[in-house]
Amino acid sequence: MAEHLDLSSHLADERYLSLTTFRANGEPVSTPVWFVPQPNGTLLVYTEAGSGKVKRLRRSPACTVAACDVRGRVHGEVVDATAEVLDDQAEAVFDRLVQRYGWQARAFDLLARLRPRGRRSEAVGLRITG
Repeated sequence: MAEHLDLSSHLADERYLSLTTFRANGEPVSTPVWFVPQPNGTLLVYTEAGSGKVKRLRRSPACTVAACDVRGRVHGEVVDATAEVLDDQAEAVFDRLVQRYGWQARAFDLLARLRPRGRRSEAVGLRITG
């Protein structure tokens, strides 16, 4: 069995993660996201269920991750990873996000609810393994 990289230790001191997913034609799409390192070496991400990254990950769980700044500029090693969509664990993932990012996570969630385009989509969690 292949050994997995401990992404939590690898990225523990970072605030943002560049999550790169792949379109059906192989074109990469990178998005800066908040994440929560887990004791088992995985990372958790909270996002909208209808987002492009979730659609791409449902098609293919292959992705890459790297440390980045708030604008998505990568400043760390790019690591191959796999992401699992956690349809029924969004609330638990959000709670962990709040523990890590505090009021910023709550404010971001509130702004998402107030979008003029109507109700936000349902949320999901992502579990990323290196």
